[in-house]
Amino acid sequence: MACPSKKETGDCITMRYFAFSILWILTIGSPLVVTADFSASTTLTLSICGNMVVDPGEQCDVVGETGVYSQTIAGRQCTPQCNYGPYCGDGILQTAHSEECDDGNNDNGDFCSAICKIEPAGSGGGGSSGGNSSGGGGSSVKLNNTQINVVGRAYPSRTINFLRDTISIGNVRSDSDGNFEFSAESSPGTATLGIWATDSANNRSITLNKTFDVTQGAVTNIRGIVLPPTITVPNQKVDPGALVAVSGQSVPNSTVELHIDNSSLIENTTSGANGNWTINLDTSKISIAEHILRARTIVGTPPLTVQSSFSTSLQLFVGVDGKVTTPSDLNRDGSINLIDFSILIFWWGTAGGDSNPPADINANGKVGLEDFSILLFNWTG
Repeated sequence: MACPSKKETGDCITMRYFAFSILWILTIGSPLVVTADFSASTTLTLSICGNMVVDPGEQCDVVGETGVYSQTIAGRQCTPQCNYGPYCGDGILQTAHSEECDDGNNDNGDFCSAICKIEPAGSGGGGSSGGNSSGGGGSSVKLNNTQINVVGRAYPSRTINFLRDTISIGNVRSDSDGNFEFSAESSPGTATLGIWATDSANNRSITLNKTFDVTQGAVTNIRGIVLPPTITVPNQKVDPGALVAVSGQSVPNSTVELHIDNSSLIENTTSGANGNWTINLDTSKISIAEHILRARTIVGTPPLTVQSSFSTSLQLFVGVDGKVTTPSDLNRDGSINLIDFSILIFWWGTAGGDSNPPADINANGKVGLEDFSILLFNWTG
């Protein structure tokens, strides 16, 4: 390629160099092409919520939807985190949205209607003459098993125990990450499920209680259970200014919050791979008095986090003498009996607002069936 004039010499040389480079790539080849292809393929594997494309790890991707409850599978909405929000037909009993059952579909005639309302067994499931009859050309209808299925997280490699209405219905062992799944047949109706475990140091957790409706002929799924951590201290009576090692066991690699009194002071740490956690509480930060310590677990990454209920309450006497009791001992006399039951009934149904009611044993902000269940479990007479 010849240059037409001296004025264009620089541009001409550049063009000649570019043409030579292209010719060299076409005839010899260049490893740069391979690198570019590799980078492109890596970029395509990225998952971006909000790009209107259902990438790996996403259930949906619809901009503008908020994940509000839907009465149908077809009408389910996507959340801003690209997962489906609650809907009738997701197989999860959504009592907060007035579901009476959820058998994973929107069909009538299977004892759970298209809008998740119970269809009486006597109706034959919406078409036959009765639950087990077979006359007049109709076919017999056989109910499916009525059972509950619980999925959650707790302390790693520990036995998780389950109670229905304070009666033991079985146990299961969690895996090394604290995950567990438990299934059991159950009679239909309103039920209170209690879940508890002991940690690796044999400290007992609080009994976590969940009240829900068991649907006849269907599986009632309870998901997202996080067992509260255990909590202990070497000595519940300490001098002012002392460091107190508050410890216990939790879900592995989770955030553990330690709440002092009505959350007037909150300390936090991260549990280890074995679930163990320790917070060295500096008592110079709190007054000379009796204090109540509670802990809770937070799992997940913001904004998608799940927090447990509070652990059992632990008394800590800083610079004062006092009688160590249990949370169920409402009058602090060392026994759990009719007097404590009377106190519980007096506060029954009370919500705490900014503080917990005096008879709120499980510290969930209200006095109800869960507290009654815990009191009965610790009954001394």
